[in-house]
Amino acid sequence: MKGMQKIRRGKSFAGVVLYALKPASHHKKDPIVIGGNMDGSDVGELIAEFNATKALRPEVVKAVWHNSLRLPKNEALTDAQWSEIADDYMSRMGFSETHLRCYVLHDDKDGQHIHIIASRVSLDAGKLYLGRNENLASTRIIQQLERDYNLTRTKGPKASPAAPSPKPKLKKSRNEMMIEKRTGELCPKGIIQNALNELLDTKQSITDFVQQLVAQNIRPIPNIASTGRMNGFSFEYNGIAFKASQLGKGYSWSALQSRIDYQKERDNAFLSKLKSSVRETYVSATHDMVITIDAPETTTEYVNRPIEALILDKRAAGQDEYSIASVEALLPEAVATNKEAIATETLKVSPKRSYRASTFRWLETIPYLNTIITIFKNLKIPTLKRPQKHKTITSVRVVEITPLPQKNLIESAPQSRRASLSM
Repeated sequence: MKGMQKIRRGKSFAGVVLYALKPASHHKKDPIVIGGNMDGSDVGELIAEFNATKALRPEVVKAVWHNSLRLPKNEALTDAQWSEIADDYMSRMGFSETHLRCYVLHDDKDGQHIHIIASRVSLDAGKLYLGRNENLASTRIIQQLERDYNLTRTKGPKASPAAPSPKPKLKKSRNEMMIEKRTGELCPKGIIQNALNELLDTKQSITDFVQQLVAQNIRPIPNIASTGRMNGFSFEYNGIAFKASQLGKGYSWSALQSRIDYQKERDNAFLSKLKSSVRETYVSATHDMVITIDAPETTTEYVNRPIEALILDKRAAGQDEYSIASVEALLPEAVATNKEAIATETLKVSPKRSYRASTFRWLETIPYLNTIITIFKNLKIPTLKRPQKHKTITSVRVVEITPLPQKNLIESAPQSRRASLSM
């Protein structure tokens, strides 16, 4: 019996419950709840019970705990046996009876396995399960359960600390480390890698592969040529997309082919339709961010801050590519006359580069992208650009301003008026 490579913690009970109970074509029968300590058994009831525990400790960001136990191929247990083993496993892991949990059975061609979904927040005054070193503890406990319940012994991890990991982690960029430090969560790249690692443990059809990624809010984008040649996937999570080469060599199409059941004649129609739907969604989402210009006129918009105008050149029929565009911004000049100076610079983008590559490539690294896009759209600003050069102070002049002395009314009167007064 084996567990997941890494026990998962998360924010949303709805996501993991929906994933665990969603039927799939590779299942021999629909997933069902076979045990645990919860009153409900359908999706809505389970989510409501789990969410009630989150309310006890709202400061706990990740209350979801998720692991799985898998039997070797061609082996099976009854529901009662699975439930007994899972109860024993959770007890040895340190969960109490007041930590809500459910066990969901999946039965497919690669063998039976159960998903264990639990809340880290106890019903007993909201006590929190900490689970220090839980991955090592889980491996040790599973080996004990194999012995105690006369299960087939599976090969455990090597004892040598120098043993290389079968799936080494890629070096994180500075931006990714900053995101993880700020949010306390895995960066989008790590989330995608973990999801792929779990799905690729068992060989499944390409449609099931896509559906299970979508269930985890990961959008697979197929790279399929007009000739029908499949070149691989890129993967998008929370508005940030990564090519397979950015995730690692293990996720290239040459590596995925041996771990996914792909047949060109059967699957290409599905992949082409998926690619078209992704493209339509992307164009629809970004349409409001583009200033569209009908040939041959060029329109620029003056705003009270520097902006980078994204100008779509449609002079070549049927082509959505960016050509040389003029960027104009109004910069208030700090002078006594309060005049405005117009700074103009030229944005040169190769017309041969695609819309995504030439304009939105840098957006991949921005956290909370959807929120930022919404703000831009509300302000009717496509994107912002920092001024390349600030004004330099070259000289300073001191001007002293003092109030005029108040003169005597008689002294300040006109000479003719004083003469008349003397008479």
